[in-house]
Amino acid sequence: MGMYGNFKAVTQEELDTFLACSTTEEISALLSVDGELDTSGDYLEIEKKWDGLHFLLTGSHFGGTPPLSWCVFGNHSIGGDEEPIFFGWIGIRYLLPHEVFQVAQALSDTSHEVLASRYSPRDMDQQEVYPIGIWERDRDIGLDDILSCYPAVVSFYQKAAHQNKAVLMYITS
Repeated sequence: MGMYGNFKAVTQEELDTFLACSTTEEISALLSVDGELDTSGDYLEIEKKWDGLHFLLTGSHFGGTPPLSWCVFGNHSIGGDEEPIFFGWIGIRYLLPHEVFQVAQALSDTSHEVLASRYSPRDMDQQEVYPIGIWERDRDIGLDDILSCYPAVVSFYQKAAHQNKAVLMYITS
């Protein structure tokens, strides 16, 4: 059990369908096939690495500077930023195609070495970066775990940018 980071690349038409939703049930229906999350097509799950990745990209737990701060938490909420529709932990967040391009470029310009230089198990534990309380205990294993998903995240965003797609991001349990 845990909280799992998910990314789904969608066309503008698909994004418009999500934006027209007004309930969690409508969102759930769009994200599922026969009651299971739809993992066909342009989809990536980074398991429990999402918050650690955000920390390495930005140097902070929730903050950071765009476009890297948009990678995990997006820039907009389905339902609006004032009243997002509840789905999972953060609702459904998204990036527009031009923002996806900016994230893809920033990720391409950010090396493993830069990410590793931002790894601070003590700070991550103090700021309660998810999974909470493991960073000092696991030390280098935690860093290796986050870095192992990075090439897939970079590739996912590059592909979405190349196809001029928007990206949805959400946390499920």
